Amino acid sequence: MSHHEGIRHVEIGVADLARSLDFYRDLLDLTPAEGPAAGPGVSWLSAGPVLLKLVETGDGDLGGWVNDDLQRGIRHIGFKVGDVDLRAERVRDAGVPFTLPPLDAVGGVRIAFFQDPDGTHLEITDNYLRYHRVASPELAERERQATLSRPRTAPPVFDHVAVTSADLDAALAVYRDRLGYEVIGQISQDQDPRGFLITYLLARNAVLELFTFTAPTTASPWSPDPCRRGFRRVAIAAEDPEEVASRLVEAGARVAGNGVPVDADAVLMAADGVLKDADGVLVDADGVPLLIV
Repeated sequence: MSHHEGIRHVEIGVADLARSLDFYRDLLDLTPAEGPAAGPGVSWLSAGPVLLKLVETGDGDLGGWVNDDLQRGIRHIGFKVGDVDLRAERVRDAGVPFTLPPLDAVGGVRIAFFQDPDGTHLEITDNYLRYHRVASPELAERERQATLSRPRTAPPVFDHVAVTSADLDAALAVYRDRLGYEVIGQISQDQDPRGFLITYLLARNAVLELFTFTAPTTASPWSPDPCRRGFRRVAIAAEDPEEVASRLVEAGARVAGNGVPVDADAVLMAADGVLKDADGVLVDADGVPLLIV
């Protein structure tokens, strides 16, 4: 495979698997799928180009994750829909509260946010972005054409993973330079006093949104706790996982052979490093757990 490995699945920890399956199937129209590994307490759902892996954790919690984008690591996953307001009616009718009701966002898209039963943060979005800075006119035009051909009643499909990073250059060294994710463009949230910039990269079959701020960010609370609910890891497809991992090491990654060193708050990271836990999960400098499969 070329230096462009895409997102295969996102793993989400849930307290009650049956409840979560009902939620994702009823509100987002996701369908059962066969995943590479299944067993008791594990279900796979198809979200278009990317799978969701739901893992029942029993006792557990979000492990310190809070709904504050200044906290580094995975912030949310987003689904493209034909009409945000139409889909929001179903969310509202189901009694699910919005963390952000439908609104017109900077960049010309309409968005809304809500959470699954365990607090995993989800976004629905429609329309196409009018980037303030375009890095790839071809990719931006492809996005526009896809939007124009999408019916208003189109069901949700997986669109993106959003990640907060402490250092844009360091994040690009991993995702653009080593994984081959091409930069599409950027949106500056000039109205945000935190100095909020979003950089969009095409991760082959989905989009990676990199959040950076001029305001200080806080460490990711991620740890390899088997009882962790919410975002657990992002899986990147690769024909040769070891070769992909070596690329990350070339980018300045550090590898811990057995277990992830942690500080009092979360995973202990070097500013330019990637640590690897006993399950083969690479954790980047911002606390984003990446499973190379």
